[in-house]
Parts: sequence; C-alpha cells; structure tokens
Amino acid sequence: MSNKNKFSRREMMAMAAQSAAALPLLGTPVLARELDEYGGFSGNKNFKYISAPATVYDFGLTPEQEDHAKELHESLIIFDGLSECTFYPEFIANMKRGSGTSGNFSIGISDMLRWTPDTVFKPQEWWSWEALNRDLDALYRMMHLFRDDAMMTLNHADILEAKKTGKVGFMPGTQNTKFLDDAVNRLDEMHRKGLRIIQITYNATNAVGAGSAEAPENRFGLSRLGHMVVERMNEVGLLVDTGHSSPETQMRAAEVSTKPIVISHAGMLSKVNQTRATTDEAIRAVADKGGVMGVISTPTAIAGSDKCTVEDMLDNVDHAVNIAGIDGVGFGSDFIIPATFEQILSAPEWDEEVVANIGEFEVWPWSDGHVGWENNSAYPNMTRGLIQRGYSDEDIAKIMGGNFLRVIKDTIG
Repeated sequence: MSNKNKFSRREMMAMAAQSAAALPLLGTPVLARELDEYGGFSGNKNFKYISAPATVYDFGLTPEQEDHAKELHESLIIFDGLSECTFYPEFIANMKRGSGTSGNFSIGISDMLRWTPDTVFKPQEWWSWEALNRDLDALYRMMHLFRDDAMMTLNHADILEAKKTGKVGFMPGTQNTKFLDDAVNRLDEMHRKGLRIIQITYNATNAVGAGSAEAPENRFGLSRLGHMVVERMNEVGLLVDTGHSSPETQMRAAEVSTKPIVISHAGMLSKVNQTRATTDEAIRAVADKGGVMGVISTPTAIAGSDKCTVEDMLDNVDHAVNIAGIDGVGFGSDFIIPATFEQILSAPEWDEEVVANIGEFEVWPWSDGHVGWENNSAYPNMTRGLIQRGYSDEDIAKIMGGNFLRVIKDTIG
C-alpha cells in the first residue's frame, strides 16, 4: 500500500473547485461556499499534525523485530473503532501512512465540511436529522472526489476490498440517536442511505438511554424506546455502539441485543476515574456477548493528564485484555484533529462540570499531547508496541482490527 497521497494541496483545491462547479450527487446541491486556503474543506493550518507524520516511537526493538513489525503491519486489516469525527483532506494521507484499512467515521455532529477555524456552531445544530443527512451526502461527494484513494466501506466485503485496492475505507457512523426524534423508522432510512454504526447516547442522557456524563443516581439502562431502537438496529443491520453510554446502558444494550455490540471508544474506570470511562463489569458484559471494547487514545482518559505516550495506550490495551479477553479488545482513537476546543464546547453535552471532569485541555488538539499517536499515521506504533510486549501475530491482528471486523460481519454483513 502506498504511503503517499497522490494529490498535492493545490491539486486538492483545483479538484474541489471542479467538484463544486459540476458535481451534483444524491439530489443535493454541491457545496457552494467560497474556497479558501483550506481547499474548501475543514482544517487549521496551525495544527501541526493535520499533515505532519506521527512520531515514530522508540520501543527498543531489534532490527529483526522492526522488520517483522513492518511486514506484519502491512499485512493487517486495520480498523479504527472511531477514526475521525470530521473530514479534512490530509486525513486520507495520514490513514495511508499508517496503513489504516477502514474505520468508524463519525458524522452528523453538525456539518463536517464547516469545521474551518472561524466557524461557530449553535447547540441545536448538533446531532440533528438535517445534519446527519447533510453529512452523508457530503461524504458521498468526498468519496467521489477522492475516489482513487478512498471508498465507502458499508460491509465486511467492502473493508476487504479497501485492503485489496489500497484505498482508505470510510464506514459512516454517528454518536447519538437524537436524530431519530422518537421515530424508529428513521433507522431504516438511514441504513438505506449508508449509515452503518450508531452510538445510542453521547455524553448526556437522551430518550434512548443514559449517557456517560449522567449523574450516577440518574442513570438507567434503556428506555422502552431504547429497546425498540436496539431491536430495530439488529433487524436492519446497524451496529449498536455504546461508546459514550453509561455502564448501565451498555450492559442493558448488550443484554437486549441479539447480536454483538461495541463500545467503540472509551477509557476504563479501573485505570483512570473519568466521566468518559466505563466499568470492568460493563466491558465484560459486552465481551461476553461477542462484542468489542475499543480503547480510546485521549491522554486524559488513559493517563489522567493532557500528556502521555503510546506506552500509556498500550498499558490500557493490556488492561482491557485482562478484563475482556483477547477477542474483546480493539482501539478507537476518537480523533477530531481539525476542530478547535471552542467548537467542541458548542455541543450541548459539554457543560462546565463535564469539561472539568475530563481535564484541563492545556494541549489542543488533544492528540498533540499523545506522543506516538498524534494522528492516524501512528497505527504502526501499536503493532510495534504489541510485538515488544510479547503479543503473538494472531493476537495483534485481532486487536488491530480483526475483532471489530468479526463483529461487523456478524451485525452489518
């Protein structure tokens, strides 16, 4: 697989201009906004790791181990439980540098092509039906624009095809069910349009379940609507994600679901006491039903500080394996590299108390504080680190994407 993006920034801008002028897809007008120095897409030139390669971390491997790690990594199907939360053109190049095959690409936050440095979002723009539809349409346009290097991966076979062709796969997911507005039949429509992974809550409690930031005394499992949502997701082939859900909701969703579910990205309370973390009991409940827990890479969630290294992430992977077993662990980076801190805080779920519990955020983007995991080009560090820690090739393949791939095949098809 090539590690170089075929397009320069100038070429990207020219292609985007051509697309904006002449490419009406899916019955939706193509972006009409004025193209700026970012090529009309998201991005912040002050954020170093939008384009810079991630740090190659020194694990003290021998030359022979390094050769083996390189060969093994290039053979793996790598699936990130949450690869990014908005689009920027360099994302494709970063994924290629890291040999990333596909990932849960989060959409419907507000408008993935408006995450330019000066954009101000309103709380009501987050997680709406309109935002999700707008982002799906935009994502199809991006896949056409970058069709030589990227593709939609809507099922297990598509992910295998992405690996075979050396393209970067995008599996559309979203991190809330607020877009439903209690209309369960919208799940069918979203599946027809290409959505494949749905996280049932974000930080806050919604009509389906209790979010991870809900006060412990107010947490519950699933509402009656929540039962209906999980059941219908099973029926239509949508993967149930509980990444930002409370432990109670995670356990109840695992119990209700007839298919495996995932915790796409989370920390562990037994490692770091933080709102976005979950309990060992919930992780085991998900794993016992064939599901997967994706270890998040946010420094505050895995090390309790804005600064850490990929060794801290590997410590968390080790811990997760001890809880869930080797078949129940993957990783979910949760990158949102183009966004500013102020833009993230425009979400209604980020109140002062939640922010204070997460950390100080003196480093932004947060991934800049994670040495060896600054962007998606860092995936080889995980393979190299797992080799250094004595994992077998078979177990490394499971953690790097095989476990998520199995669940995707069992749930989505």
